[in-house]
Formats: sequence, C-alpha cells, structure tokens
Amino acid sequence: MNEKNSIGLGYYLFVLRRQWMTILGMAVIGLVAMGGYVALVPGKILASTVVNVNVIVADPFNPSRPASGLLDAATESKLASSYVVAANAARALDNTETAVQLRDGVSVTTGLNATIVTISYASTTADRARSGADALAKSYIDYRQSQAEATKKKMIGNLEDQLGTLNKSLATTQAADKSALNTRISNVEFQINQLTAIDTTGGSVISPAAQNPVTTQPQPSLLLVSGLLVGMVLGIILAFILNSLARRVRDGHDVDIAGAGPVVMALDSPNGSLPPQGKELAAYRSLRERLLAATGNDIGVLTVIDETIAWAASDVGQGLAVVLAQSGHDVDLVLMGTSASKQMQLRGQLKLAPSVVDAEEDSAVMVSALIPRLRVIYPLGTDGAADTDDFVTDDVRRRVDERLPGVTTILVLPPKAAASSRLAAARLAQSALLVAQHRRTRIAVLSERAQELADVDTPLHGVVLVRATRESGAGARATSAAHSKADPQPVAR
Repeated sequence: MNEKNSIGLGYYLFVLRRQWMTILGMAVIGLVAMGGYVALVPGKILASTVVNVNVIVADPFNPSRPASGLLDAATESKLASSYVVAANAARALDNTETAVQLRDGVSVTTGLNATIVTISYASTTADRARSGADALAKSYIDYRQSQAEATKKKMIGNLEDQLGTLNKSLATTQAADKSALNTRISNVEFQINQLTAIDTTGGSVISPAAQNPVTTQPQPSLLLVSGLLVGMVLGIILAFILNSLARRVRDGHDVDIAGAGPVVMALDSPNGSLPPQGKELAAYRSLRERLLAATGNDIGVLTVIDETIAWAASDVGQGLAVVLAQSGHDVDLVLMGTSASKQMQLRGQLKLAPSVVDAEEDSAVMVSALIPRLRVIYPLGTDGAADTDDFVTDDVRRRVDERLPGVTTILVLPPKAAASSRLAAARLAQSALLVAQHRRTRIAVLSERAQELADVDTPLHGVVLVRATRESGAGARATSAAHSKADPQPVAR
C-alpha cells in the first residue's frame, strides 16, 4: 500500500470514527423499521411437495439417454407454475385458494441431473400451504399425463388411419406387390404396439407436503439483519455527507483544515475553576510547557483571542496566567472588555485586591493574595473616539512597550472584539492562542483568525478547544459570593 492510499484509508476510518453515532443511529432506525414491518406484515408459510417426474420414452427399459438427460428443467418449471395447472388445483381445493393466488405463491425447483421436481406454495397458514402444494403437485402430474395421453392417442390414430389405407390397398393389389404392402403393414402395426405400451403417467409424489418441514418466508431474522445492514450502509453514506457539510469545529481535524494549527489543549470538563484543579490543571501545565519550549522559556507578550460565543467567554487566559505565575513567572494578565460581574467573580476566586503600588489612571490594577506573582489589569475604556481602540487602549500599548524583562504579559480579548482590536493585540504580541468552542465555533472563523495573525506576522501556537457546555469558574462561585459579602468594595474601573 502506497502512502497516498494509506492517507485515503486513514481519512475514511477517521470519518467513520467521528460519525459513529450517526452510523449507529441509522442502524438502529433500520432495525426498528424492519422490526415494525415484521410485526405489521405477517410472513408467508412455505410448504413443499416433492415429485418424481416420469420421462416418457418409447422403450423405457432401453433408453438411448438417461431419463434426467431427457428432462427440460426450464419447461417443467414453467409447466408446474402455469395457469392451467393452477386452475385445476384451485378446482381441486374447491376454490379455497384461487388460481391467481396459487400462481402468485408457487415456486418450482428442479434437481440437477435428476428427475426430481419440488413444488412449493406459500400461504397464510401451514395447512393452506400444505394443501396448496399437494394440489399443485397433483395437478401438475395429471396435466403431464393428460398431455402425454392426448399425444399418444393422436399418434396412434394417425397410424391406424395409415393401417386402414394399407389394408384397403392390399385387397386390390396384385399378388406380386402384396409382399411390400405386408411389410409396411407390419411396420405400422409394430409402431402402434409400441405406442400402446408407452407409460403416460406424469409422475408420482414421493414426499407429500405433510412429510416436509414448513418455513416462514421471508424469515424474520433475515429481515432484521437486512434492516440492520441497510441502516448501517445508509448511516455510512450519511456520515460522509454530514462530514462534508460540517461547519463547526469538532476536533483537531477541523482545526487543521482551518489552518489554525494543532489543538494545544482541550478542556472537556463541564465546570471550570480558578485556580485550575485536577485534569484541567494537568492540561494547563502541559500547555505552559509547550509555550515555554516554543518561545525559548520567555513567552513575552501572548495574545489570547476568544472565539467562543459571547455570553460564555472562556477563562483560558486566566487559567494560563495562574499556572504560569504558580511556576515562578511574573505575569501581567490584561483582561479587556471584562464585565463587572466577571471582575467580581475573579476577585473572589484569586483573592484580588487593588494595587496601591502600581495604580494607573487608565487601568484598574489588582494583585492576587493567593498567587503573589500574578497581577490582573482591567483597562478602562474611553468614551467616543478619544482612544486608539475600544479594547487595546493606549494604556495597554504603553504597558506592552514598558514591559520589564522576564515579565509575561497575557492580552485577553473578549469574543465580541472587532477585527481592528484583534489585529492590534496580535501586532503587540510575540505569539497568539485561539480559543474555540466545540461544535459552536465555525471552521471559517478560525481560518479567518489564522489569516489575520499571518497578516501581522504573529506566530500562532494553536487552538484551545473548550467544551460547548463548559461553565467557566463554576467551581469557585461560592467562594466569590462569600468574598463579596465580606468585602463589598466595588471593583475599580
């Protein structure tokens, strides 16, 4: 197998694995649909009668060919399923089964290199199936015999006419010519004797329907398996159709298609917490090491562009800042466009307090009592068009320009940020991360964001994929509420 074929097979397997629920669902639908058909449409009971056909020959004890070789299987099959045979069988059954019903339900099987014919009949009950099969078999045998007898009678009649003509000629013929006439008469008489000795019996029943097992046609188990297989085939076809029509991000394959790099972290937990805990903490630590390795242990300025839905902005930037600060890095977390309620929640989670050392007019600077190396900065927006950007304000730019060596600055944009804000934040940063929401963020959006970063020459580390129903910081809401009660001081803006 060459590399190209291997890649193609891998793609097919990938699609089947991704869409396994679609395939399973269609298989179940096919099985249920066929089960309903089996329950609503009763099957037919099939009974069979076995007949040994009598092959009619002039000299049955010295045939030139075996009897099976003289039997035309196709002719016998057509004859046994003919209307004439069915009509005679219907009369024998007192029309409890009509000729049309008998023809519709009959099937004929001829043995290979044998004179055995199996006549089967399908009906609604076993008794009707058996009586129909036996009646059809007897009608078939009788019809063959009647046809043979009629042919035999006609041939004998023709020979008797010839014999009468020869006898008349013998009475008026001279003695010299009588020898030839006598020879001809003897030949005709011999032929008549041969025809008279022919057995015209159509055949015999060697196994009546009562002695043979009945079967249900079609078999319910076969129908159910067929429904399951048909459902699976339709599911596979539908899987590829749905995969080609997919517009939302589902996994790393979609991220690669968008050109947004690999999935550097996946947050699958339904509830997030700050500081990160458990599996999410391990995931953030892995992301931290990836970023440090990619940037030579100096991340510098990192922009986090959030493409989750607006009312469920992720906390990826916050979690990454916490984990970096926990590992001994000085971190400035710049949260642009954060609502007052989110600020209050974060204040409780990280035990934030206003900074008296670094208080700026254009920002609210908070320091964490829980993580001393972490500072959280809320840039204050300006009214009208007095500032450079709605989110990437002059103060944000100044802080980036005046960043001290060794300090990591994380710029976090909200989902509603405009293209100008994204470009401004990306241009100020040494690298960027994209945050996407599983099955909600469009692939085309990721592609656009990757292109924007490329336009300003900002390296993209990859995408953080967040569960669609994940609630950011849900694990610390109680802590936030308790802290706000104890210290009702509003967040500076």
